[in-house]
Amino acid sequence: MLAMLPVLLALGNWQARRYSESTAKIENYRIQHDELPALQTLDAEGDRNKALHFRRVALTGKLDIGHAQLLTARYKFGQRGFSLAVPFAVSTGKYPKVLVLLGWAPEARIDQWLEALQREPPQLVRGRLQFVNMLNRDEQPVNVRKDRKVWMFPNPAAIARSVPNLDPDLLVEAGEQASGEFVDPTKWPVNGYDFPVHPLPTKHVEYSLTWFGAALALIGVWIALSLRRKEDGHKSSPLATGQST
Repeated sequence: MLAMLPVLLALGNWQARRYSESTAKIENYRIQHDELPALQTLDAEGDRNKALHFRRVALTGKLDIGHAQLLTARYKFGQRGFSLAVPFAVSTGKYPKVLVLLGWAPEARIDQWLEALQREPPQLVRGRLQFVNMLNRDEQPVNVRKDRKVWMFPNPAAIARSVPNLDPDLLVEAGEQASGEFVDPTKWPVNGYDFPVHPLPTKHVEYSLTWFGAALALIGVWIALSLRRKEDGHKSSPLATGQST
């Protein structure tokens, strides 16, 4: 018990620190997204992650429909469909292309949407930047649909192996991602995002309470066993049993 108590308290304190870190990260996301002006270039000085992550962007360029990628089939609005991730050629930044997540479309209309984008590719994309370089760079496609690779996640690093000059770290999430209709990449995305996973500080509170609760329970068991031992010792004493020495 003496060995376990500091371990449980240390784990509880660790999760409390994680809570503070998560809330600070969310506040930083809010400032990056809501308070700082939208960028019109991907040029950044110093730490690209710090400068660009979760920033709003309004980029001019051209969608590379020939290298459009699909994300594994998901059911939304009662239909089976895919999310589209399409490289977007830009004139500024470290890399000539950046991956744009255009959102989900029903499978029956995927080809129709791509043909429309091919005929009149938008020259402007509005969205939010995300660094997704925590994914496996050696990830392989899970399937192929009509010569288009199907991926489990929007993984720029893995997709960059087959798309020349693609930024391996950045992803632009464009448009309304949960409308059930074709996404207009020229519109700003709604608040919140699907990928990567949003930090959930409440889980750290739950974990911290679990470890502190376990420490409290351990102290309770310690006290109970100590009282029982004391009671057993009192019962076995000569005075308690009425025996003389």
